[in-house]
Amino acid sequence: MAQPIRIVNRRTGRVEEEPICGEWLLRLAYGTILGRCFQASIGSAPLFSRLAGWYANRRRSARAILPFIRRHGIPAGESLVPVDQFATFNEFFFRQLKPDARPIDGDRDSVVAPADGRYFALERLNRRDRLPVKGRRLLLQQLLNSGALARKFSSGSALICRLSPLDYHRFHFPCDGVPSAARSLAGRLHSVHPLALRHRFSLSQNHRHLTRMVTGCGEVAMVEVGATCVGTIGQTFTPHRHSKKGMEKGFFSFGGSAVILLFEADAVTLDEDLLRHSADGLETLVRMGERVARRR
Repeated sequence: MAQPIRIVNRRTGRVEEEPICGEWLLRLAYGTILGRCFQASIGSAPLFSRLAGWYANRRRSARAILPFIRRHGIPAGESLVPVDQFATFNEFFFRQLKPDARPIDGDRDSVVAPADGRYFALERLNRRDRLPVKGRRLLLQQLLNSGALARKFSSGSALICRLSPLDYHRFHFPCDGVPSAARSLAGRLHSVHPLALRHRFSLSQNHRHLTRMVTGCGEVAMVEVGATCVGTIGQTFTPHRHSKKGMEKGFFSFGGSAVILLFEADAVTLDEDLLRHSADGLETLVRMGERVARRR
């Protein structure tokens, strides 16, 4: 049996075992030869995730909301809309939160977490443009679908935020800046969970959106990565218009997902606790709006 996934809870400083939503299914899909064959051929295909999204958008799916909240201890009081008013499970899944639920760090030089999730930090990417993620390596050129962009960020730093189905699933701008339009990069829809990444499935294989931002700390690349059962990456921002730190950028529909931030060389200093835990091979649980770096 695969080892449990351990993460650091930033608020308590303790190492915890991560609760896994649908653990038995993940272990079946990625921990067995038959399951990996299914994922490589059918389970990661967009149609499979669209079918899951289709059900999550049906009215009968709303019956699963309260049991899901109770089973996983999700703080329903944070939701802007009362949870009994959602017509479908997907409406609940990409719910908006009350304005005070995620305070945005007020330091003008801070870079904040774009989403709730588990963060892995890399102070400087290596010369081969590779990004180590939980024992896997990821080519920047594949992630960005551009050799020129890969060279631009190859000596910079990176933050990888992994969301689980239990998280708040809207993502936000990490700093002030002017964003480009989001560019869709085709791919399949593998899980982004470490149980999947241990079995040779790479984030660069997944469908993703790329946005480039002109900011006070140089150019920042923001990549939203879809995953199994994520039928939609929705963008809600206005391209080429100045966006403030913490403003909503978009949302993920039902499923797991990830957000990756890439910074140019010597543009930011990543927070020490994230670097320290990442050096130990541990992700850190962080809430959207908390500081994760400072502009140099």
